[in-house]
Amino acid sequence: MKLKDLAQLCEAKLEGNGEHDVTDVATPGKAKREHICFIIDKKYLAELETGRPGAVIAPPGMALPQGVNALRCADPDFAFSKALTALRGEPMRPMPGIGENVLMGSGFEMGDNASIGAFTFIGADVKLGRNVIIYPHCYIGDSVTIGDDTLIYPHVTILERCTIGKRCVIQPGASIGGDGFGFHFVNGKFIKAPQRGTVVIEDDVEIGANAAVDRARFDVTLIKRGSKIDNLVQIGHNVQIGQSCVIAGLAGIGGSAVLKDYVQVGGHTGIADHITIGMGAKIAAKTGVMQDVDPGMKMAGLPAIEGKAYMRREVAVRKLPELMQEVKELKALVAKLAGQVGLPPEQENLDDMPEPEAGAVTRFLRNRHGPEA
Repeated sequence: MKLKDLAQLCEAKLEGNGEHDVTDVATPGKAKREHICFIIDKKYLAELETGRPGAVIAPPGMALPQGVNALRCADPDFAFSKALTALRGEPMRPMPGIGENVLMGSGFEMGDNASIGAFTFIGADVKLGRNVIIYPHCYIGDSVTIGDDTLIYPHVTILERCTIGKRCVIQPGASIGGDGFGFHFVNGKFIKAPQRGTVVIEDDVEIGANAAVDRARFDVTLIKRGSKIDNLVQIGHNVQIGQSCVIAGLAGIGGSAVLKDYVQVGGHTGIADHITIGMGAKIAAKTGVMQDVDPGMKMAGLPAIEGKAYMRREVAVRKLPELMQEVKELKALVAKLAGQVGLPPEQENLDDMPEPEAGAVTRFLRNRHGPEA
């Protein structure tokens, strides 16, 4: 593809030879003349000395080596995604129809151009929309509804009565609608609490590989439109996740927690049950959230505190070895001074020290600093 055409597709300003042909993408250090790459940080510019790309997608104002063709735009990462799709094409999709060894219950409805892979189980009263793709080895339980253009990768389990919206992506191994983690402790043993609710996933949601979204105990576990859930995330029963939230891998959200719209949750974060995270809040990686978070707050640490306070605390902690050394030196100085004014040198608690003899401090200061002391 000629650079001038790629620039138009990426909505970028072309600098250089628009007739140059590129056929693929590459990283800056491995790129050749037929490749295009992108750079968003100056630290990667040195890689252009080993790679020789045909073009670089870069932000306006970033200095590039002389003679390098450039596509300038405010968001090089997004433009590169457009270039990647243009040069490598859309992902391959299976042919419409039903594969071998598929088991289907009664009342099954399948929209136009849908595809079901081999060795998949489809329960009773399941409804698939148009262009739905279900890859092999999936389990779709009774009365499940899946909206148009949704993609279900292999080994996904969607249990009974769950609803998946349009244009969703469920990555391999994800579990939707498993029982919530609820038990009663009675007479010295745990008794399982019935989990009879369901899961509703709205349009344009992505669920990562091996993530788990538990069904509600009696109502609904809800993930609203546009939210993105990373791999290995645990969503507890009755959790409510707002629109366009992002939750990174290994995060766990306790039952009945509420995340308002546009919340961002870093990886390996734990959110306690029955708390509310306000709209637009940002939770740093490895944070333990145990109380409600106000809208727009940035939180970090375990337990979570305001982000700037957390950073100040971390800076102070890193200075502890120096501070400990200063304390040791000060203690030694205090002991020395105490001995010179008649206090027991072994006395470490200054509050318990006896009063020095009359005139001892004055004599000490005069000896060190002269009569004017």
